[in-house]
Amino acid sequence: MKLSKYKILFISPFTDKSWQIEFTRFTFIASLSALAVSLILTLILLFMSSPIIKEYFRISAINNEIKQQQEIISNIDETIDEIALMKTYIDSIIGTEESHNLNEKNVRYMITNNIPSVKPAKGLISREYDIDTKHFGIDIVNEVSTPIFSIADGLVVFSDFSKDFGNFLIIDHQNGYLSHYYHNEDLFFSKGDKVLAGDIIAKMGNTGMSSGPHLHFEIWKDGTPINPNTFFEDFKLKSDKLTTNEDSN
Repeated sequence: MKLSKYKILFISPFTDKSWQIEFTRFTFIASLSALAVSLILTLILLFMSSPIIKEYFRISAINNEIKQQQEIISNIDETIDEIALMKTYIDSIIGTEESHNLNEKNVRYMITNNIPSVKPAKGLISREYDIDTKHFGIDIVNEVSTPIFSIADGLVVFSDFSKDFGNFLIIDHQNGYLSHYYHNEDLFFSKGDKVLAGDIIAKMGNTGMSSGPHLHFEIWKDGTPINPNTFFEDFKLKSDKLTTNEDSN
């Protein structure tokens, strides 16, 4: 005798409840057939749509690349705008003629005023520049309170005191040059102040690790010390002065 109906019994492991599904042989076969047809159709659809999926991912990648290029172009546009603004600012400072020729007098003024040109102080050199002993500057001796001058236009980046340097100033001349002034009695400018060539920035003193009133003066260019006598050749040595006085006596 063949069964005409089938039952599937479900029993919950958590409760005492149970339920069942009842179906005929025809329903069972029809359900299996429908499931098989659905699976086959799904596989066929996936196979046929794979080029479309590939194309979708390709287009998505192209869109992402376009967005990245647009961001790069946008950044370039902003940079160009900044450069144009900077040029306008420079033109307003330097001055340009209608023919866009630079005002040579103003250019010459800007260049020379940021290059060491003013002697830092009056006096005699007691110790010269000597890179071998790591004495990266010159020691200028004179009386306490002798004025000390900024050698060029610039911005004060240090105005402080240390036990080694005493009261000291460092000026950034904004073209790679830095000038250092150590062992001062008083400082007249603070960090962040702008100075002009020839401004009195300090008074000579004997602060910090110092054996007597003097200015220890250094010039650095792009992180490398330079002999200050390169710019100020008329400094005389203290020993030469003493010899001259002895000869005159």
